[in-house]
Amino acid sequence: MKWNAILYGLLFSGLGAFSYLLLVNYTELSAHVADVLYSKGAFVFFVAAFNVLGYSTLRISSWMNDQYALNIRKRWKIVVIYAIVMLLLLLLNYSLLVVAKMLVGMDDPLIFPNGGWRILLVVWLVELVILGLLLANRSIQNTLKLQQEAAALQKENNTARYTALQNQLNPHFLFNSLNTLIAEIEYNPDNAVRFTKNLSSVYRYVLQSQDKTLVSLGEELEFLDSYLFLHKVRLGDCISCVCDIPADLTEAMLPPLTLQLLVENVIKHNTITSARPMKIDIFVQEDRLVVSNPVQPRKSRESSGIGLKNLSNRCKLMLGEEIRALHEKEMFIVKVPLLV
Repeated sequence: MKWNAILYGLLFSGLGAFSYLLLVNYTELSAHVADVLYSKGAFVFFVAAFNVLGYSTLRISSWMNDQYALNIRKRWKIVVIYAIVMLLLLLLNYSLLVVAKMLVGMDDPLIFPNGGWRILLVVWLVELVILGLLLANRSIQNTLKLQQEAAALQKENNTARYTALQNQLNPHFLFNSLNTLIAEIEYNPDNAVRFTKNLSSVYRYVLQSQDKTLVSLGEELEFLDSYLFLHKVRLGDCISCVCDIPADLTEAMLPPLTLQLLVENVIKHNTITSARPMKIDIFVQEDRLVVSNPVQPRKSRESSGIGLKNLSNRCKLMLGEEIRALHEKEMFIVKVPLLV
């Protein structure tokens, strides 16, 4: 900021000196007027006036960008204010010559014969070009800065949103699993070892997936085996899953913990007993992963839809498509987009 202020000061001082010399030397003024203008006081005044006008223009430009740049209906005010600044610049050049003629008592101080008006306009146009380039450069810098800030904010926002969406493993799952493990240790120690290994695999996968935006379908299916084993032990082997996935599609990508959410959704919202077992079918159809199950709703359980909405948001963020949830002929079907 300090160096920018110094550079702007040098630019405005140079522009003032340039305009002063052109006006004094090429407007064919009389000897009396020339004597008034050829002085240190007039030169310093002209340079100082250009610095005041230049810095004022920069402040006005910054203020206008903050106030009206994003407001399309008020952008006409920017044009009006810049037009006023342009007229002030012309008036500054004109007033210097008028004041000089008035100081020496010349008649018709407002008139400049012998091509004086042409020089005045040429100087004014050169000043406009230089100031225009300066303002354009500042505008480009501001635009690039805004784009960088917007990109950083968007990245931060996406990361925060994705982290929030991804951290959705049911907190009751660990509590239920530990209770089941205690019972297995007491009544079936061998199965308790298997249960512990699968529980470890589940949480290892959850931790590993935190740093990933997409995983392969093969990884999700491998995780599902461990996840379902824990539920089968807890529910009494009343839940089964049939996967029909072609080998060439196991490398298709999808958000991590997708299958965990869908299976948990089935368990949470359906009655699952030995009398009413649950069968989940998983297959691929038209580049979408399809998970279907018969509807056996719990009487006292109402679905909030938050889990599926979160999954849909994750797919929208990572794959550009939302999921499709359908309720057809007592079957609940969810279709998840895949990156093939």
